[in-house]
Amino acid sequence: MSDKKDDQNKKIDLKKKLEEAQAQAEKLDEAISNEEDATPVTSDEFTQANNELSQMTETAKRTMADFQNYKRRVEEEKKSWAIFANLELIKNLLPIFDNFKRAQTHAPKDVNEETTKWLQGIGMSINQLEKLLQDFGVKKIEALGQKFNPDFHEALAQDKGEKDIVIEELDAGYTLGDKVLRHAKVKVGNGE
Repeated sequence: MSDKKDDQNKKIDLKKKLEEAQAQAEKLDEAISNEEDATPVTSDEFTQANNELSQMTETAKRTMADFQNYKRRVEEEKKSWAIFANLELIKNLLPIFDNFKRAQTHAPKDVNEETTKWLQGIGMSINQLEKLLQDFGVKKIEALGQKFNPDFHEALAQDKGEKDIVIEELDAGYTLGDKVLRHAKVKVGNGE
């Protein structure tokens, strides 16, 4: 029973407060519309208020731009962390991938139908692994026929050929984004 009475008192209080707020709003409207009560604003006050408004607007714009830049940096860092979180795993997969590719290139040519199907299955597995690496952003470093670049290539030997041009790729190299996972091991021409 006391809960009902409290609810009624709250309703009455809210109604009273609403009426008081309406009365104050009416008084403010009268004061604004009454020119005699209005204090004229001087040119200096107007200029000062306008300057303060401009400064606040500039500050708000800079703050919003800083916040947008911060959000962009955080998103880029998240992507970077996701990519490089699996860096060691990817590095350890590369020799396995290379061995599968070597085995594929050395597969016998004269095989029966069963062995052909088995080799096709191995080829499909290699393609899957290659696609997975590409999806993670791993790219093969182009080496053969390229000018030797110590940032991407590791020269293991020299032989007759055009000077400083990669004439043979001994082991493939890979990058992840702008980071070299493994340099391409190459044979470079010595200019003879």
